[in-house]
Amino acid sequence: MIGRRLWIGIPDPEISPETSRHLEQIDPGGVILFGRNVTSRARLADLVTQLRELLGSHLRICIDQEGGRVVRIPEGITIFPGNLSLGAAACNDRSRALELARLQGQISGQELHQIGIDVNLAPCVDLIECSESRGIGSRSFGSDAALALALATEIGRGHRQQGVHDCWKHYPGIGPVQLDPHHGLPRLDSQGSETHLLPFAGASAAGASMVMTTHVIAERLDPVDPVTTSAAAVSYLREDLGYRGVVITDCLEMGGVAGFDFEQVIRGAAEAGHDALLVSHTSARQLEALRVLERLIEEDQDRQAQHQQSLTRLDSLSRIPVKDPIATPHGESVALEIARCGTTLLAGPAATLSRSTKGLLVLPQLHTTSPVEDPLQGVELNLLAEELADGVETLSIDSEPSRQQIERVLTTARGVAETILVLKGFRHSSSARALVEAVAAQQDRLIIVLLEDPRDLVAVPAGAAISVITAHGYRPVHQQAIADALLGRIT
Repeated sequence: MIGRRLWIGIPDPEISPETSRHLEQIDPGGVILFGRNVTSRARLADLVTQLRELLGSHLRICIDQEGGRVVRIPEGITIFPGNLSLGAAACNDRSRALELARLQGQISGQELHQIGIDVNLAPCVDLIECSESRGIGSRSFGSDAALALALATEIGRGHRQQGVHDCWKHYPGIGPVQLDPHHGLPRLDSQGSETHLLPFAGASAAGASMVMTTHVIAERLDPVDPVTTSAAAVSYLREDLGYRGVVITDCLEMGGVAGFDFEQVIRGAAEAGHDALLVSHTSARQLEALRVLERLIEEDQDRQAQHQQSLTRLDSLSRIPVKDPIATPHGESVALEIARCGTTLLAGPAATLSRSTKGLLVLPQLHTTSPVEDPLQGVELNLLAEELADGVETLSIDSEPSRQQIERVLTTARGVAETILVLKGFRHSSSARALVEAVAAQQDRLIIVLLEDPRDLVAVPAGAAISVITAHGYRPVHQQAIADALLGRIT
């Protein structure tokens, strides 16, 4: 029964004999699936069935299918635009955005339930702040805590209505951090932390099945220990914020806790009051975690009592009967409506192509920027190029353009009336900023398309002729919305 406190990852899309022995040895309470486990929807469903047959009915199978940047199942189900698209849509029509959030939750929940997924590790309720902060970006609903709570409530409710548990993350809110917890241990000062806690304060009333903590030192809760190993931080979630559901750690192999002894991390996370401990990648570490938990729980009766309380809470994650299935799933149309409603003109005149003469479209090569994202395939912007093909010449450049590439763009742009620069995270790139400044100085008409993060606006040079537009992502659904705006199909 001790292994049921562990939720672990497996290495491949199939269960090898070695993986089978490993799973039986640990008997985990949960298995988390990553992109490495997904080759097709059908094979994923087969894998889920095999896992249940091997481990039994207590097993909970989870995945990060947030939409936007974080998608583990890339085809065969609806790819939604991500939280910031919903947040932006709500700035224009809050009521419709809440309806769309509920529909997204229902459709995504139904599709995951059909595969056999029990838990979607979503939504993120972190709030974004200044342009220097890293890690969350478009995974956030925005900076409005009340809106984030409202949208998360609708997504979570929609999931549970269709048989899938939701998981709100990343307590206590890491929107302000300038260091991604995948890479190191950030620190949150006390100033403004109350606002970032507000969505988690509403998690219980919203019916959230789970809350995930993260690796951060939150000075307001515990100035010494990371939230991962802080009894004070977890107690604040349960007692002060009133959350009574399942509390799970983020992965205990992440960089945020890599500087600590692994045994102490496991002991600390369990003693802090987490019900489930997530060890996503390394089989040796998963076995070590099991042995540490066994020693810890056997040491005294108080820990055994705490262990039983956690098992009881984990038992509450039983498979949810679907009482009201969606009669006619229409995921793609809902996803496109969200993307279109969230497409935002951030600066300048309307970002509509003149189409009287050919323009220049400059596309970057996209790269994965965080370990939470699966590798990109190198064809990510094809749809946008195809949609605009009749009216533009297309150039591809590196995300960090060389001097030669900048000169090539400038030379080509001299012969066109308007240039469309497509950029991702360029506020952090000196060479990309140099490209923008050079084109802006030369061109009378410049349209900048920001992929994923509207905070790149801070790096756009001032200029009345520069239009800046974003759909808050780079997935095909975002590209379609941007193309629709550039071609005048939507306002």
